[in-house]
Amino acid sequence: MKYNLKPLIICVALISTQLISGCKIIPPEQKKQPQSVGDFEFELSPFKDSNFKQVEATFFTHQSKELVFRVLSNIEQTSQWLERVESLEVLTAYNNQQYLLRTVINSPWPFKNRELITCVNTHFEEKKTTINISSCSDRVPENTQYVRLSDVESSWTIRKISNSLVEINYKTWIDPSGNVPAFIFNSELIDSTESDLLKLQAIIDNASMDQFSY
Repeated sequence: MKYNLKPLIICVALISTQLISGCKIIPPEQKKQPQSVGDFEFELSPFKDSNFKQVEATFFTHQSKELVFRVLSNIEQTSQWLERVESLEVLTAYNNQQYLLRTVINSPWPFKNRELITCVNTHFEEKKTTINISSCSDRVPENTQYVRLSDVESSWTIRKISNSLVEINYKTWIDPSGNVPAFIFNSELIDSTESDLLKLQAIIDNASMDQFSY
């Protein structure tokens, strides 16, 4: 059964081996707000009492809010832009706005692959669609083949700014568990997020409603 109407969880690659030249962390007092299509903002910030930081990204498109949501909902297309996702599976669909999702992340050697069990909740408003993702690890028994990630908070906000401009905001925090050094994880977070979201932006900008049956 396909669940194309449902937004998928997006989580950051655990340790990306890709480095993008020219990408840097901009201190809050210096960062510029993106104002138009092609502008990107990336920011790292502390998260509660964790050594692992939260990453936030914002970018714009001329595509409609509805089309952006459909692209994010297309699970079959996810591997084209989210590099380290090995598989996505909807375990339980509670209704059209809530479901339970299993995600397996392909971690680079020597780390074991990671598994997430998350609850995805979507809220629709006239000018904004919000997708909230949180851990629901206790709903599924652990699989010893993977390292279960039980601490994750993530969200997407798709906001209509005008008839020709839509803002997409993404933020996520995840504890990768195991023996992953925080300073390595944090140092790669901006690069891996930028790599994935640039590919996502290209897919959104080239998408059309006639690609979707709903």
